[in-house]
Amino acid sequence: MTGDGVATTGTGASSRLASESAIPEDTLASTARLAVRVAGALTVAALLVALVTRLYFAIPARRWLAYPFTGVPATSGVAASIFAHNLRALLTVGGALLVAQMAHWARPVRIHRGLLLAVDLVLAVAVLANLVVVGVSFGAYGLRMVSASLPHGPVELASYSLALALYLQRRRRRVSARHTLVVGGLSVVVLALAAVLETFVSV
Repeated sequence: MTGDGVATTGTGASSRLASESAIPEDTLASTARLAVRVAGALTVAALLVALVTRLYFAIPARRWLAYPFTGVPATSGVAASIFAHNLRALLTVGGALLVAQMAHWARPVRIHRGLLLAVDLVLAVAVLANLVVVGVSFGAYGLRMVSASLPHGPVELASYSLALALYLQRRRRRVSARHTLVVGGLSVVVLALAAVLETFVSV
């Protein structure tokens, strides 16, 4: 019986590795295409929150947010501070991906599934919280918020969408270190560009 159990476990592991190796490697182009879809979905969701806020909660939302719209000093220190602040959201996605990858080594299978579910839940809550804040902000302030979010806003969205796309591609199978480094590095560079634009360029 013990021998059969070992053989069964070995066969299952071999089948799993074979199935994963049969999956084609993701490319930067495929991740970028998925990132575009992620960005589109996030934009639509934020616009829906903005519409509801604009119609029903604009005045309370402005009182709650109380944005001064005074801008930020155009210094390299401020740009670095903005980048460090925004990087935390990117690191959340990176941490989720790391835990999801660790889950592939978990035994039994129910532990693997439990870890993935927990990671998905934490990441979903983080994304939802940011969506609500962004949507409420646009709904409360309208074009004033649009102006304040340009040109850096879409660049930040591109950075986060790339990271989320990488997570979605790799949450259920082992990650390619090279692809992760390329996409992760690109996300960080794009986020740094957004911080520079937010500090030194205004509309």
